[in-house]
Amino acid sequence: MDPALAPWFNTFRPRGDRCLVLSEGPLSHDERLSRLRTAPAPTTDRGAWRSERDGSGQDHFATLDADWLLTYDTPHPHRIRIAFPPEDTERVRHRLFAAAELMECRVLEVTTAAGTPLETWDAVTDEDE
Repeated sequence: MDPALAPWFNTFRPRGDRCLVLSEGPLSHDERLSRLRTAPAPTTDRGAWRSERDGSGQDHFATLDADWLLTYDTPHPHRIRIAFPPEDTERVRHRLFAAAELMECRVLEVTTAAGTPLETWDAVTDEDE
């Protein structure tokens, strides 16, 4: 593990999770990732990987001040996944939708981390309880 990366261990705490499935938008992956990371800044790297076969991959990072854990999946599906303390639900929603706008992408769908579609960000599922 790269010593410059933040450790993966976090103290257990209940977390909510959401996933925003996005349109592609006109920007490159690197520019989208840079803009995504400005919305919940400051953030720290938690690692990344890329497939040599098709370029798909994930970028993992965390916020330094709010204990949010994020994964940016590309390209199929192109999405942002986040786990966060339940008391931050509204702040997370606001920042992630702002991030999608900064990335010049549309939010196509909101799901749970497991991929269960939600009608709204605030919809409660069995996974949330």
